[in-house]
Amino acid sequence: MSPEILYFASPIISLAVMVVVQTMFLRLWRGEHFFKSVVLSFLAGGAVVATLQVALLLVFPITVDRLVLALLVNLPLYVCLAYGYYNFINLGQCSIRIRVYKECADRGGRITTEELRGVYDEDQLREARIERLLHGGDLVLRGGRYHLANRRLVPVAAMVFGLKKFVLRRQSEFDHLA
Repeated sequence: MSPEILYFASPIISLAVMVVVQTMFLRLWRGEHFFKSVVLSFLAGGAVVATLQVALLLVFPITVDRLVLALLVNLPLYVCLAYGYYNFINLGQCSIRIRVYKECADRGGRITTEELRGVYDEDQLREARIERLLHGGDLVLRGGRYHLANRRLVPVAAMVFGLKKFVLRRQSEFDHLA
């Protein structure tokens, strides 16, 4: 195997370590301490990418290309990949926060509990989601029952819920609240 392949693979391997370590922390802490799990897993992945760069420089003959990859490319590339991963897993929480900020700002910087609950009423949110699915052609309503009209996202949903169950050891992040 070419040493260059190992240099190019090391940021991806380090990202995989970050994902696995973060999953382990989330399982250990039962879904709590989300940000702490991200920071610790980021540091673990960073240690892996740094260690791999040193090992590769020690094992294989040093060339200019390899030196540039090891010292100037791979650590920043890992940081970019880790940043993208963090933003991907944080999308749900971020969108809720943004909506709350907007609702508060729209009311002059203050919002009552009743107003906020009115905007984020679970029944209203569920109905809006069902309407989007009906309008988008993913569901149809026949005889008082919803039927899948388009199965294109069923494998994606199965994968997401499978990963969620694996990471959290439960079907939903809200199971512990019941």
